[in-house]
Amino acid sequence: MREGEIEWAELVAQFHKDSSYQESLLMEHEVLNTTRGFRGNPNLTIISPSADLRPNLPPQGAVCIYRAQVEYGLLLPLQPEVREILNSFQLVLAQLSPNVIANVYSFLKLLQDQGIPWTLTLFRSLFSWMMVLGYGGCLALRSKTRKAIFSGASSSHSDWRDYYFFVGGDLGIPLTPGVCPPEFSGDVKWVAGQETLRNLEKLKGQSWPLKDFLRHVKNDVSLHAKALGYNVLKEVTPFLV
Repeated sequence: MREGEIEWAELVAQFHKDSSYQESLLMEHEVLNTTRGFRGNPNLTIISPSADLRPNLPPQGAVCIYRAQVEYGLLLPLQPEVREILNSFQLVLAQLSPNVIANVYSFLKLLQDQGIPWTLTLFRSLFSWMMVLGYGGCLALRSKTRKAIFSGASSSHSDWRDYYFFVGGDLGIPLTPGVCPPEFSGDVKWVAGQETLRNLEKLKGQSWPLKDFLRHVKNDVSLHAKALGYNVLKEVTPFLV
């Protein structure tokens, strides 16, 4: 195995056997507040955490989602591009650190701003995966370019795995992690077409602050809901007696 190369089968095994997860610290009203922008969708089921559920042992037919992922631009239902990434690499959402979500969300916004069409080949040409040390089976993204595409990744979510909940429904993504197919773990540049290569040259050597994109998250949640035909509910607060 080459230096820095991920052993995908071992990654899956680590995720399944990781016993370091704590019970979620989210209370029911916090889950309601976190998911207020998605609760109008009748095709989604929001499941509050409980003592017998863990990120690597979610309810049947559901996936684990971290609150920090939602704060960093994870939309529900998922953006088609996020679904493509998860299905191509056979990943579950619980394997993605919050900064992965921040980078993918910001990358999609950047492509939109630059008028560049999304392709998985372009994503694979600019980013590679690396394991997050100390978090069994979890991944982060790193830039393949000499200058990182995005700057200002947050280190403030050191406790991000303590705040999670579950979502069920027809999400169109893996419910359990699998082994990444060999064609997605090797060098991708040789399959990149001329348009992808031109877009790579357009993006290489530049860097954008993540915060410039993340400030649009709340607005994009509203737009996402309206585009799918349901209304964003008002913030839910605890009922006081």
